[in-house]
Amino acid sequence: MTDLNDRIRQALAADDEEALAELAEEPDILEQVLETFRSRSRWLVVLSVGAGIVFMVLSVNCAVKFFGAPDTRSMIAWSLGCVFCFGAIMAMKIWYWMELQKNAITREIKRLEIAIARLAKSH
Repeated sequence: MTDLNDRIRQALAADDEEALAELAEEPDILEQVLETFRSRSRWLVVLSVGAGIVFMVLSVNCAVKFFGAPDTRSMIAWSLGCVFCFGAIMAMKIWYWMELQKNAITREIKRLEIAIARLAKSH
C-alpha cells in the first residue's frame, strides 16, 4: 500500500510542478487579452468589443454631423451624442480592465493554493 501512496504523491507532485510552472510568470498584456477571449465569458467580451466598435463609429458620425450642423441647437444635440458614445466606450473599457484584473487575482490565488498545498504536504 505504501508503494501505491508513493506513486500517487509523485504524480501529484508532477501535477503541482506543471501548474506552478504555468502560473510562475505573469503573462504580458497581449496574452491576458487573448485569455479573456478563451474564458467562459468570451461571448460577453466579444459583445463588449463589438459594442465598442459600434459606439466608436457612432461617435465619429456624431462628430462629423456636429461640424456640418447649421445651427447651435443641432450642434449641441450632436455633441451630446458624441459625449454619450465616448462615455459608453469608457464604461466598456473600465469593465474590460476590471475583467483583466479579476483574471490576474485568480492566477495569484491559484499560486497561493499551490504554495499552501506544498507547505501542508511538507509538514
